Amino acid sequence: MPTTIKKLNNEDVEALIEVARDSWRWAYRDIYSNEFIETWIDEKYSMEKILKEIIRSQQDLDIIFLGSFDESTLTGFIELKMADNEAELLRLYLKPEYTHRGIGKLLLLEAERIMTKRGIVKCRLYVHRQNCIGISFYKKNGFEVKGINGDDFVMEKKYMS
Repeated sequence: MPTTIKKLNNEDVEALIEVARDSWRWAYRDIYSNEFIETWIDEKYSMEKILKEIIRSQQDLDIIFLGSFDESTLTGFIELKMADNEAELLRLYLKPEYTHRGIGKLLLLEAERIMTKRGIVKCRLYVHRQNCIGISFYKKNGFEVKGINGDDFVMEKKYMS
């Protein structure tokens, strides 16, 4: 069955936290300690925070929060925050076993379709300078490095208005 992309809902919170944890352990294993990763996930992916952001997305407010599903299994997610005519890509993570299958691109394309409908002309993201997988993905999908902020590259992509 093909991958389905749809808005996340309240029942997806626990699965999303697990995808984040698996993805972080895989993508950042050579960058951060296990202790740092676990603390980061506990702080940034608390059930309350994620649920609040999912609800904002469901209400079509300033958040786009989409998941990729293989049947009923959450395989990845993307989250963007919008303000005026710009967006910031906050999160794009996949379960490690679902990488390199085009799912990240599907998530990004659907988010871009929504952003375009909402008049977004530029999307920015921050990616760790040692996250070669992420940097390569974003470059392949039209993002350019525009600067450095601490340990992160600042990347941007412009869209037609």
